[in-house]
Amino acid sequence: MSMRLNDEAMRQFRVGGLFKDSEDLKLSLDFSFDGKRLLVCDHSVLSIINTTCQVVLSQVNMHRYRPDVACFTHRDSRILHSTSKNNFSIRYLDLKTHGCICRFRGHKKNIRSLATQPEHANMFLSSGEDDQVYVWDLRSSKHTFHFTKLHRPLCAFSPTGSLLATTDSNQLFIYDVRKLGKIPCSTYCYSAKDKAAWTQLQFSPDGKTLLISTDNSWCFSVSAFDGSFQQSFTGYSNEQRLPLEATYSPDSQFILSGADAGRIHVWRAADGKPVAVLEGNNVGPVKCLRFNPRATMFVSSDVLVAFWMPMANGTYDWVEPLESSPPNVSKGEKKDEPEDGGKHELAAGGQDPPKDDHPVPKAIALPAPLIDWEKLRRKYSSSNWRDAKRVCNEEPLAVVVEKKAGPELEEGEIREV
Repeated sequence: MSMRLNDEAMRQFRVGGLFKDSEDLKLSLDFSFDGKRLLVCDHSVLSIINTTCQVVLSQVNMHRYRPDVACFTHRDSRILHSTSKNNFSIRYLDLKTHGCICRFRGHKKNIRSLATQPEHANMFLSSGEDDQVYVWDLRSSKHTFHFTKLHRPLCAFSPTGSLLATTDSNQLFIYDVRKLGKIPCSTYCYSAKDKAAWTQLQFSPDGKTLLISTDNSWCFSVSAFDGSFQQSFTGYSNEQRLPLEATYSPDSQFILSGADAGRIHVWRAADGKPVAVLEGNNVGPVKCLRFNPRATMFVSSDVLVAFWMPMANGTYDWVEPLESSPPNVSKGEKKDEPEDGGKHELAAGGQDPPKDDHPVPKAIALPAPLIDWEKLRRKYSSSNWRDAKRVCNEEPLAVVVEKKAGPELEEGEIREV
């Protein structure tokens, strides 16, 4: 039996657990593919948390490398993390053997994002502040493909892993992973009245839309098939113009985004209608936000890592799981399958990429975000997170789990907790 997410269910999420592994601001969060482990990254330590029991499983000292982003591979015991010192390489760690398996070198500046390919155990992407995007294979330290001449690029894989998307300022490119040496399957150009920079790119779990976050107080979605504008999601405060993360719910029905003063805003993905504004124990801007791909919970972070779950005594719509049944194929009849085994999606628009010229398409106009800036400034004028102090006369929402006292870790050493 599982819970169906709807408007009322999203309003009943509350903080169920808090972790404080260090005094540093958390820079990235990532769930393992089965959703049972959470990887928390800051400049001083990487922490692996069991999401079922909500206990810290292991920690890795990172003072020497100061990573900006980290992610799981298909093995929940192996992770990738960036380095902001020395040569800006990507390190591939094995948590069981407590060793570095491989280093991937190529970027000349800090790495902005890492993305592992679904349905593929070895491929991953990296984009950096050097305006480069690399495609890597875990079995080789040398990149397999290199995107150049981009401006503030972002990257993401489709849910099936057959397509990847990259950006160049206000342009979106979609590639078939089997044809990276050729021109993109689709290219879309957008024009907007505001000067917001794109900060995050992600496919929806159903693969139908892409969500683009900005450093302004809005994010928007576009169609993954024809690039057309779908919805904008606005009304939250981001006074410091930070790259606040947004995320889809696993069923692609809702969009969640972090905001100033520890708030989390929720909208319907289909029509952009606001559903809820959630407030928890986070005091600063919620920079990192991730929804568990396999469970009804999500996490947010500033210095604290907050686990959000539905209230135990809430009213929810429960759904019985569907029984899986084999496809109905008559005896002696062979089911038609595509040559690639059905693993790859159809190129955007349902057509093969053109072989000759590749003209830049006409820019798709993005409507200006409907935000009353003066009203927002008045509403949040007293919520400067640097000076904010939480005053609470009631019982705390959740108990903070502090890091256990113990001997200091050596550089790169992994400690089981």
